Amino acid sequence: MTFISRGFRGRRQAEVPAGRLPPGQYATNDFPVLSAGPTPIVRPEDWRFELTGLLAEPRSWTWDEFRALPTEEITADIHCETKWSKIDTAWTGVSIDTLLGDVDSATRATCRSRT
Repeated sequence: MTFISRGFRGRRQAEVPAGRLPPGQYATNDFPVLSAGPTPIVRPEDWRFELTGLLAEPRSWTWDEFRALPTEEITADIHCETKWSKIDTAWTGVSIDTLLGDVDSATRATCRSRT
């Protein structure tokens, strides 16, 4: 087994308008991620997302319940400490505002994903 994931292909240059990259960064079109081992496989039926802490009522969602929550789409630049940048990356996900919508604002919560 190799310690470098198949996704790493070296430094690929992408067309980026001047001023969009921080000094010392290079643009890429993919995610050149290095991995120190295999990615764990988590079965959806074993996955849970929980809000715990000083809550009157802790919250918990199964994979199907979480996927049924309203989602938002955002576009953002990603700048990695290994010097690559991915510009205008589109993401879809559940907003923290949705997750904390019914939580008392005076309450402190801890978010975690459990497998």
